[in-house]
Amino acid sequence: MPTGQNKIITFPTGLPGLPAEWTEFELAAVAQDSPFFFLQSRQNENTGFILVDPFTFFPDYEFDLPEENARALGINTQKEVAVFCIVNAARGLTGATVNLLAPVVINTVTGAARQVVLVDRRYAIRHPLYALPERTAGEGS
Repeated sequence: MPTGQNKIITFPTGLPGLPAEWTEFELAAVAQDSPFFFLQSRQNENTGFILVDPFTFFPDYEFDLPEENARALGINTQKEVAVFCIVNAARGLTGATVNLLAPVVINTVTGAARQVVLVDRRYAIRHPLYALPERTAGEGS
């Protein structure tokens, strides 16, 4: 989505768990060509999130955007949509999880955004970001 510059994102209905008046955020890529982004509150400098392009790590990730959400965001075509998922890296990057059940959907034209809670049993709130290699019998003992 953003390339080289930060983009202002507005959550008209706020983000779950945050004060309703915190609606403006700045979205910035961590580095050029990185799948990771920072979502920083413009109303509270101590509030921010790490986002990831889920399709980089989960190529089969898919969902149908509920019509009410598409309408609320003013989305008319798929080309106007950017999807990100919130990363929880409290245990470090190797133990990081990603919230695939509630993606952040952004109208790339207007900057309007919403965290959409899906009804989909395939996805979890704390899905491992990195799959750890399987250990073979006798390894590490």
